[in-house]
Amino acid sequence: MADILQSKQKEYFGYFSFEFIGLKHSFDHRIDWNFQGHGKLWNYNLQYFSYLLDEGIPVDERLRLLRDFSDQLLALTIPPEPYPVSLRIVNTLLFHTRYPITDAIILEALQKQIDYLANNLEYHLLANHLLENAFSLWLASIYLTDQPLFNKSHQLLITQLDEQILLDGGHYECSVMYQSILLSKLLLCIEAARKAFWIEPSKIYILEEKAAKMLGWVNVYSFPDGTWALMNDAAEKIAPATASLIEAATVLNIIPTEVVLNDSGFRKMKGANWELLIKTGAVQPAYQPGHVHADVTSYCLWYKGQQIIVDPGISTYAISSRRNIERGTSVHNTVSINGYNQSDVWGGFRVGKRARVMSLKDSSYCVQVAVCPYFNHRCKHERTFVKINNHSLVIEDSVQVVPFLSSAKGNIQFASHVSVDHQQGLLKMDGLTIVIQGVENEILQNGNYAVSYNRLQSGIRYEYHASPISRFTFTFS
Repeated sequence: MADILQSKQKEYFGYFSFEFIGLKHSFDHRIDWNFQGHGKLWNYNLQYFSYLLDEGIPVDERLRLLRDFSDQLLALTIPPEPYPVSLRIVNTLLFHTRYPITDAIILEALQKQIDYLANNLEYHLLANHLLENAFSLWLASIYLTDQPLFNKSHQLLITQLDEQILLDGGHYECSVMYQSILLSKLLLCIEAARKAFWIEPSKIYILEEKAAKMLGWVNVYSFPDGTWALMNDAAEKIAPATASLIEAATVLNIIPTEVVLNDSGFRKMKGANWELLIKTGAVQPAYQPGHVHADVTSYCLWYKGQQIIVDPGISTYAISSRRNIERGTSVHNTVSINGYNQSDVWGGFRVGKRARVMSLKDSSYCVQVAVCPYFNHRCKHERTFVKINNHSLVIEDSVQVVPFLSSAKGNIQFASHVSVDHQQGLLKMDGLTIVIQGVENEILQNGNYAVSYNRLQSGIRYEYHASPISRFTFTFS
């Protein structure tokens, strides 16, 4: 099943040459496993050893890479960190199930990493990091037939799944990318546990229930072609796709639960040949909001088999102006007041004062969200989405500002393949017309949005200044 879930991205090209997150690098004579020339995320990917599962690389070469790393780890030249250790343990064990490892150095390094992780759980970061720790120790305990380690990892895993998986099946960091990554690990844990004769079926059943709900969430969140709106921190070709998750779950005979998007802060509207995904939730989880964006009421539109209005996405995790922009309000498909973010996103993965969702009402044909930005709760943006019929949709904005904050600017980012004809108060595309009322200073220009790390695409961006009441009427052919 690991073959179904692993990334199809080529990472190792031989001769010490690697590519991660869209950046290539070749080492001269020996790999510097601590290399930081492309940032910490690139180095993390180097140390994950996902390429151990690439059958296009000769087995002996994969073993040489792992042996070199293990030598340096045991020599204390590579400082271990719990997150890459967690992923590396899993990838090493998956490799071992195909090609049993007999090298004493590799096995010693593997055991030391398991022991290190068991004593260095990431309670300081929580969220997906702590779940990855739990998945890794669970799989290691099965590999070692280690009952005490299993008991410890089982308790951690169940506690964190209960904490982190919301009632609608969504992971509480509200990123489809992390949802998919974590679900794929959960499916691997279920497969391994079923093969272990000594694990009680009741313990496995709890995991199966969580997996079914998580898969149900992915199904509902995904558009009909399997693509995702890249809301919050999410990128293409990093996590297993919806189709891969469904295939893996089918192998395990896990049937997705039918869920309705709710607690995870999203809503979905559907017409004859269109779907609209709406961001309705504010900052969550409150104690670990590192992957959230300031984008309440933003939306993405799928029409006639592809996304045509897209999220700005993310291209970097580096602390930078680009990271701040991509998390900010002004590049999302919503309204920013006086250029401020709804919530005070800063420092790469930090959130200061937060926007408040003042009201949320929804039905099958209407979603209404009112949000107050962190900097002045007398300001308010209320957006109402109304499905008129299967071929018509209205998005209405009501913006309340105070005198010294008099500017409200809106934004719509179109996908790179979309051609837009703009006349005053009117946008026309192939099969779609948007009639616009109550806006000023309309402008159509080229904008950039991210599809993955270090991958930007150019697409038309419509910008405008919103009056107290503005309305967008979408008519689909």
